[in-house]
Amino acid sequence: MRKSRFKTDVVTIIFRRNRHGVRVITSFRVIGTAFPCRRFLFIGGRVSAAQRCLLNNGFRLIFHSGNVLVFKRRRKHG
Repeated sequence: MRKSRFKTDVVTIIFRRNRHGVRVITSFRVIGTAFPCRRFLFIGGRVSAAQRCLLNNGFRLIFHSGNVLVFKRRRKHG
């Protein structure tokens, strides 16, 4: 069996809107790595900053429903 030349990174963000309507992170999970966006993933952080970083670094939004966002990226590994 051949090993895949790719690794998959998955980031799930759960959010709520604060009283000003801004989406803030209430929970998140990273499978693999979220580098270089890890600094934007924290409870109380803005979803917009994390989402912008993830999309600019090869992640694709693969699921969005209600207050859940799921991003996925395939990357080559050594």
